[in-house]
Amino acid sequence: MRLMTFTCPLCAAAGQRFPLHSAGKRQARTTCRGCGVVLRSDPRLGMHTFYLLYTQFIAMLAVFPVIWAYTLGRWFWLAAILALLSVLCWLPGMIRHARSPIVRATPDPNRSYARRMP
Repeated sequence: MRLMTFTCPLCAAAGQRFPLHSAGKRQARTTCRGCGVVLRSDPRLGMHTFYLLYTQFIAMLAVFPVIWAYTLGRWFWLAAILALLSVLCWLPGMIRHARSPIVRATPDPNRSYARRMP
C-alpha cells in the first residue's frame, strides 16, 4: 500500500517500509534495502499525542461490544471486534510513520547523508 511506504532520502530507493510492530512506538527504525543505512521516522510530538488520543478513543468505543461478546460467549464477534480494533489502531500508526520526516538513526560523521548537488 502506497500510504505506508516511503523512499530512502539517501539513495532514493522506493518501497521502504517500517516493521508492523512499530506502529504504536514514538519513533520507528528500519534499514534501507538499497544502501543499508538505518533510518528512523521522526514524527512531531503533537502528532504522536494525537495518535495516542485516537487509539484511546477507539478503545473506549470498543469496550462495551467486547464485554457484550465475552459475556454472551459470542467468540466470533469477539474476534471480529478485536481484529477491527487492532486494524483501526495499527493502520494510522503505520501511515503516521511513513509520512513523517525520515532521518538517519545515527548522525553521519562526514555528513554524506545530505544530497549533494552536482
